[in-house]
Parts: sequence; structure tokens; C-alpha cells
Amino acid sequence: MRERGGTGRRTRLRIWRPKGHGSSTLPVRTTLLAAFLVAQSAQIFAQAAPERFWVAGRYDGNRVIVYFDKVKFEGALARRGRKIAPPVADLFFDPVELPAEYIGQFQNKPGAEHFAIGDHYDLILGNGITATIKLTTLVGCEADEEVGNDSFIGALATIEPPNSLIFTQNYYAVRRHHESRASAAKVRPKTAAEYRKYAGFVDEPVRLDTETEMARLLDQAMKVSATDAEKALAAGVSPALKVQPFQIADGSLRYYVQAVWKSRKEKGLEYPYAVGAWIAPRPTLHVLVLEKRTNGYDDFGAPALLNVVDLGASRTGVILEIHRDASRELVLAEYRDGSAIKDMRVLQSIAAGE
Repeated sequence: MRERGGTGRRTRLRIWRPKGHGSSTLPVRTTLLAAFLVAQSAQIFAQAAPERFWVAGRYDGNRVIVYFDKVKFEGALARRGRKIAPPVADLFFDPVELPAEYIGQFQNKPGAEHFAIGDHYDLILGNGITATIKLTTLVGCEADEEVGNDSFIGALATIEPPNSLIFTQNYYAVRRHHESRASAAKVRPKTAAEYRKYAGFVDEPVRLDTETEMARLLDQAMKVSATDAEKALAAGVSPALKVQPFQIADGSLRYYVQAVWKSRKEKGLEYPYAVGAWIAPRPTLHVLVLEKRTNGYDDFGAPALLNVVDLGASRTGVILEIHRDASRELVLAEYRDGSAIKDMRVLQSIAAGE
């Protein structure tokens, strides 16, 4: 029997007893349900917090720059920042050095990366090569926020071991540091077979007959998607190509091709037609998806592929520059066959426009 306090009323509380047992215990079903809910909550939380990646650029011979988070300085950066030299890699704009206490106020927001001087991260260079970087200087970059641009906070980082940036692209991916992964990355691929295990550029010339077939395929695509005015100017003109072979994480070969039709009849700097294309060689050479021209005045006009990196877990990352007539954007995205850039999962984007 059990009394409820304050009423004087007695209520009988039934105790569940497993059959064949004299002592009272909590229901097994209740315990299992609680365990299931805890497991489900942990799974949902894990799904809601995927691994983060950031894009980095070469700052100088032995350092890189990375922006971790978007912020709004609201005009206060000029009072707090100390001017430093611009980075070698473009699209990181004009960073300034910032004190740790000023950076700290932006790290209290939900989802912010908690980084500090002395922290280590992994720098994914491409072709299965990963180096460790150590944050040495906290920085920020203020854009024209009044027209909707984002500002950024991040850091300069020194690469370990030194001189690892020699003969690499100027753009890389960054992830949080893991000792086990860093130890494995110290053993660099040495043979062609070992390199084929990782996503990255393929440093081999493209055969002339392959380029000829690419030009034919893209000329067919132009005749379908170009306007009548563009077709009139490009008719009978062979496209100029920039071909970049790369392999995805499973070792399969792919090409990214930028093509432009220079008819020499156009006025000014604008070319009549330009396109980008993701191409696969098997079973026969074929276009997976086209990228529309984003700029009318560049040599090629379509997005430029700056690097290909291996993100682990059979994932391929692509770093691209998208130059529009009034804006520029640096994008780190997860590559998928058949997906245009706009449909890929964007891991980070750094952009500024007028």
C-alpha cells in the first residue's frame, strides 16, 4: 500500500512481477525502450553533425590560410585588425590579423568552430597526400556586408613538415586533426597503383584522339543548347579546350573540360558560346553533365577546376572558382557523377559580389 501525501487517500500501486520470481523488478520492456530511445537520440545527433571540411589557400611558401566561419563585423574590423600581406592564393581577399579575444565573441554562436592558436588540423593536398598544419595567426576578412556579402574569421597555419607545399596546387581542403589519420598519411603513395587509390588530378597528357572526340561531343551539345545568335557565330568553328583529367575516390578516370568557341566575329571581349563539361571515358567517351557559362568575358567563361582532393570514405572533393560578371566564388563541393555544381553538396563557399 502507498499513501498520497496531502489527501489521506490510499491508492494501491501494482508492481509488475516476472512470472516465477518472488521479488519485484522494473519491467524489462521499459528498460529496453529507454535504451532504444537513447541509441536513437545518439544516432540522430550524429547524423545532424557531419564531419566539417573547409577550403584553404596557399598564403606563402610554408603557410596556408583558412576561413572557418561566416560572420558580420558591422564595420568594426578596421579598428581591431592589423594589416598583413595578401595571400598567394586568390579569392581569400584581404585578411587582417585579429586578437584572440575579439575572435572569441564569434565562437559562442551555435555551430561555430572553436579554433585557437596552436591547434592542429589536417591539410588535404590531393593525390592521397595529407599534411598537418598548426594555427599560428588568427585572421579575419571584412567584405561589403551592406550589399549582402559575408565576412569571415579564420587563421594562418604553418604546414608540418616544411616544404610540403612544393609542387602542389594553391588550393586545398582542411578537416579536423586525427592522429590515426595523420600517422597513416605520413606514408605517401609511391607507385601509380597506390596513387589510383585516391581522388586527385592525373598528371598524364590527354591523347589527341580523345580531345578530338571531346570537341565533337561538345560541338553537338552547343548546337542543342546555344541560341540562334550564338550558333550563327560559332558555326564552323572548332572549340578551344582546356582538359583536366582526374580520378575519383574509387580510382575511375574522369575529365573536366572547359570549351569556348572563338569565332573572331564577335565584338569586344565576349565570346559567342562557352561551356564546362564533366566527362567519363567508359564504356565510351560521354558527357555526364554540362556546366553553363557564368562569365561572358573570361577566356573560357565556365567554372574553373582548381583542385581535386580525397575526402575519405569513398568521397571526392572538388575545389572550383565560379567567376560571374558581378561576383566571384570559391567552392569546395563533394563531387558526384551526373551532378552539376549547383546540385553537388557544398562543403564551404567563400564569395563576394558587387
